[in-house]
Amino acid sequence: MPPQFYRSKIKTGSAFFMVRLLLLLAVASFTSCNQKEQKTIEPAVAQQPAPAAAKPKLNTGEVIASVPLAIDAGQTYALYLPKGYSDSARYPAIIFFDPHGDGSLPLNMYHELADKYNYVLIGSNSSKNGMSFDLLGPIANNLVEEARTKYSIDQSKIALCGFSGGAKVAMLNGSTNQYVTNIIYIGAKVDMKPTHPIALLGFAGIKDMNYTDLVSFDNDVNRDPAHTKHYLVQWSGKHEFPTTELIKDAFVFLNTGTVENYEKKKATISEDKLKEEMGYKAKYIKAFQSEDLDWWKNEIAMLNSKKKSDIMFERLLGFLSLACYSIGNSQLQQNNLVFAEKFATIYAMADPGNPDCQTLIQDINRKKGLK
Repeated sequence: MPPQFYRSKIKTGSAFFMVRLLLLLAVASFTSCNQKEQKTIEPAVAQQPAPAAAKPKLNTGEVIASVPLAIDAGQTYALYLPKGYSDSARYPAIIFFDPHGDGSLPLNMYHELADKYNYVLIGSNSSKNGMSFDLLGPIANNLVEEARTKYSIDQSKIALCGFSGGAKVAMLNGSTNQYVTNIIYIGAKVDMKPTHPIALLGFAGIKDMNYTDLVSFDNDVNRDPAHTKHYLVQWSGKHEFPTTELIKDAFVFLNTGTVENYEKKKATISEDKLKEEMGYKAKYIKAFQSEDLDWWKNEIAMLNSKKKSDIMFERLLGFLSLACYSIGNSQLQQNNLVFAEKFATIYAMADPGNPDCQTLIQDINRKKGLK
């Protein structure tokens, strides 16, 4: 059980600190798994394909967990070549970014689709949450170049696909790399300025705390002529990779540029409901600064009482969980233990049993010299 922290109302810190806190909260409202967001990434510089070299013989129909990058053996990726793969053919490619740097995870989930549609799948083991985009940009661009020059890839069908923080990596780098034709983003979004025509496909779980942010992004993108095509598929899940049955839309999308039966799959939330949920989030951002733990206890009890009848309240609990994780860890890193404790306590109320919350509490106690 988490320790019982103070119950009194926390006084507001310096103005400078509160400005920083507001910025963190604003980011937390749409960031997944503590992924930091940057405004832009420098556009990728066009590179000429490397001189042809003898391609190594690799097993097909098997997830290879770790392949060293040709230009930097310190970076690795997971690889799946479909059954029947041959250098005499050209295959669409999807490059995955998992928020925890587990490149094998999506490949193990989706390799049967790769066989069905004849796709090459690559999953980064080096890109993960907590890294700056100055580091993530080269990792993504290097994987695109590796795919283009080492394997038999259809140059007109290269997609970046990311979940949570990995979605942001896919979106930022795909929008500036001229060789990327499609971006598939799952559970998170980031504002971007494409340097070339790009097709977008998003997946939004109705239980995902970022659901309304994804729907808002969808509405904005559809009014922006810079994007050639865009679809947002709604599904019944939470903040996670979609099921195999659902993700096949991504494989078809890369081949055809369309989503089958899209009218039955797109987001259905009303504009009024969207505004209501965004209003709750804005309210909670302010409450993080001004309200004490008794207020939060009552508010979270209200959310729990209503979540069975309205899924919006379940998403709001997820939002609080994510925000407290992000801000609590940030305050811990800055040794602001009083504020870190407050967010850890709210975290434990909103998402009891979450192992990340228990880790945060343990880290705080360790810094305080407690066991």
